[in-house]
Amino acid sequence: MKTKKLVLDTKKPLGNPNSLKMVTMSTLALSIGVEYKVAPHLLSSGNYTALVYPLLLNIIPLGYPAWKWIKLHVIDYKIYKRLMSIVHSEQLIDYVEKKETTIFNEKKVEYGVKIIYEETSEGIYITVYPNGIKHSDATQTLNNRLEETFNMNVLSVDHQLSYTRYLLRDVDKQQMRVTDNAF
Repeated sequence: MKTKKLVLDTKKPLGNPNSLKMVTMSTLALSIGVEYKVAPHLLSSGNYTALVYPLLLNIIPLGYPAWKWIKLHVIDYKIYKRLMSIVHSEQLIDYVEKKETTIFNEKKVEYGVKIIYEETSEGIYITVYPNGIKHSDATQTLNNRLEETFNMNVLSVDHQLSYTRYLLRDVDKQQMRVTDNAF
């Protein structure tokens, strides 16, 4: 049973910009279509403020990146900071060699990792996808760094070709029970 899931993509932290552009264009076309049908009636009745309402549909595509930013930086702030400390300490981001920056005046990322953090009843699963970074072998040796950052033990590591998955659990709090049926 999953209780919490967090996806951190260092290449595209707010989602795919191409899909955001497509959704924005489609809602813009929808609002223009609604305006085309409703505008003659609203203009003849003198209800000019109602002309703005269909254009408010364009707020919808901006809601997803805003929600994703709020979820990462406000709701799951502690987990986000821990994961980013691992990313920066192990150099799991490749920046563009030039002095290019993003809109928010940050270095432009050429290749970055994708980390999926899942809290379950079995423990914490952290899956790391290297996505072409130079230090991709570092994603397979994060045991010590994860243990000290989350203050838990790494119980298992699943190395696959495209990702590495870690299972973390606090062994001290784990209770071992022996019943009569165990023997």
